Amino acid sequence: MLLHLKPEQVEIGMFVDGFDGRWIDHPFWRSRFLIETPEQLARIRESEVTAVIVDRSRSRWAETDAAPAFAADYRRKSATGLAPPYRGIERRRAHIFAPPRERVVRPASYAQERRRAERLIAKSKQAVVDLFGAARMGRAVEARRMASLAEAVGKSITRQSRAMIDLVRLKQKDEYTYLHSVAVCALMINFARHLKLDEAEVQALGVAGLLHDVGKVAIADDVLFKPGKLTMCERNAVEVHPEAGHAFLMKSQEIPAAALEVCLRHHEKMDGTGYPGGLAGDELSLYARMGAICDVYDAVTSDRPYKAAWSPCEALTAMQGWVGHFDPHLLDQFADSLGIYPVGTLVSLSNGMLAVVAGSAGDTGAAVSVRLFFDCNLLAEVTPVDLEIAPTDREPRIVGRSSPGFWRFDDWPAVMARVLAAGVDTPAA
Repeated sequence: MLLHLKPEQVEIGMFVDGFDGRWIDHPFWRSRFLIETPEQLARIRESEVTAVIVDRSRSRWAETDAAPAFAADYRRKSATGLAPPYRGIERRRAHIFAPPRERVVRPASYAQERRRAERLIAKSKQAVVDLFGAARMGRAVEARRMASLAEAVGKSITRQSRAMIDLVRLKQKDEYTYLHSVAVCALMINFARHLKLDEAEVQALGVAGLLHDVGKVAIADDVLFKPGKLTMCERNAVEVHPEAGHAFLMKSQEIPAAALEVCLRHHEKMDGTGYPGGLAGDELSLYARMGAICDVYDAVTSDRPYKAAWSPCEALTAMQGWVGHFDPHLLDQFADSLGIYPVGTLVSLSNGMLAVVAGSAGDTGAAVSVRLFFDCNLLAEVTPVDLEIAPTDREPRIVGRSSPGFWRFDDWPAVMARVLAAGVDTPAA
């Protein structure tokens, strides 16, 4: 029997069979699952769906002596309009849900998650190899397999965000074509969560990362793996891959709209000089802009046949200088999602101070050298102090980048140069 409940009436132990409302309004990439954790319950209750469809036959029921009181309470709420008119609540023996066993979910250590991530990356690489092989044979995409992999990558990032992102960057030249898709999947999920997108969108964008380059099967290997500069003819051949991939995905079922969008538009640029459509500015969706950033970032931080990898900080600094290529606000957000801040960035700290990044953030997870110079509580500059801030729970931490304009640093380059050139107190311990 199916029951239609308000989001605030669902409980742990209920099996969700669907949602009333738009798919984008519910916080899960799938619509049928057992509610097992307080986190799942909270996300449902905070969602914008109008009703949750619960399958009683697949829920965890328990007959108890409290059932008559439960039924009486329901009748009272029904009479006052506080409960929905769903069927089947009063039977000869009423039921309530069994109290769930408490589960404590602890974040994984970096070392633990790195071992898990290594196994997941190997599995994901094989899935992408199979995907490209199926595309060459004209077979449809196994959408559910891609969704399952994206969900697994998302869980890894939830447990320890750095492990997966660090590992997928360390790929060999001959692995690039396949592991690039896995890397973009991880970057898209991490980026989407940083932007606080709905979890259904997060998972769809993970699938988009896995599928975005499938059109490369249309490119001849001698062109795709050419170590030198491409000829005009070869470049034209390469630039058909977004449309080829999009056409291929359109023949498959259950492909998220976000994946279709990213596949077709991840080589567009904000100034309209990209391909295949030459779209510009507001013509480009959020998903397309995110895909362009994640795709290029992984490309330039990977060893290629024709170019050595840049460090993450070098890559972001260079990308910020390519005017017209990326959405600058989103690029800043992407850097924040990775915890990488180029030299000269104004950052806010957890102790209420502002600081300038004074030393290269280096690799993902490396310590950041900053110079404190402004007290947000006093709204005044203070004697500069240098700190090395490591990516740990120790205080102070970098909360994120801050806007020079918000703090009325109208000529930020001049302020930054003055602060970095100033004398400092003895470095704090």
